[in-house]
Amino acid sequence: IKPTKAYMLSEDKLLCECWRDIGQDPKVGPEQKASTFWLRVHREYHEHNKFAMYQMQSKRGWVSLSK
Repeated sequence: IKPTKAYMLSEDKLLCECWRDIGQDPKVGPEQKASTFWLRVHREYHEHNKFAMYQMQSKRGWVSLSK
């Protein structure tokens, strides 16, 4: 496995926002499996890449995000 480059500040910020939003989702609650949680964070992370304030591309997988 090839190590990925360090996260940019904008990637860190977006990851934190997605982690918070998924972790506080009242529909699912805190009892979700770790893999399910990080897959949801991954999906949210890549959907938000469309927002102009981030203006970035990312091919990071859910395992990279979870570390």
